[in-house]
Amino acid sequence: MDIDHSVYFYTYSTIAQTLAGAFGFLVAAVVFRLQAISAQVDQFAEQVLKGSPADPAKLREIQVAGDWNRLITLHAGDNQFNPGLSRERNELMDLQFQQLRHGVRLLARLRSALFASLYVTGPVILIAIAAIPITHFCFDPEDPFAVALLTACILAAGYCLWSYFRLMLQVFVH
Repeated sequence: MDIDHSVYFYTYSTIAQTLAGAFGFLVAAVVFRLQAISAQVDQFAEQVLKGSPADPAKLREIQVAGDWNRLITLHAGDNQFNPGLSRERNELMDLQFQQLRHGVRLLARLRSALFASLYVTGPVILIAIAAIPITHFCFDPEDPFAVALLTACILAAGYCLWSYFRLMLQVFVH
């Protein structure tokens, strides 16, 4: 088998460019979706704040801070039932509260998955870029270490792309 250094150069540079471009698209899609979910969460939180039986001063403080996890805890701790509202209004508020909880959990999950993708992608791109001169100057193209490094980089890039696919499913399906 006759392999020259250009195979390594093109493969590593393609991996780095592909991951950088795919991650850029992923970030754009996730940020767009995060903004939409955040707007929905704000709307549901506003409705829950209006009808919550919890302490109004604490609710205003939470609203200013945008700390929806605290709102969920406070509202759930006060039994979610407001005796000053009709049964139908309490049921509607409970539905909005459940949607608020779902939105807050989804925001947290998407942010976490995006950062996890970043922490995997960055090192793989750096390894691919660093491997170009390393394999060119330090190893013969058919050296087993050079082949193993290339194989590991390809597998890591495949894992990154798989994690992007899973994140995109979360973004567009949920």
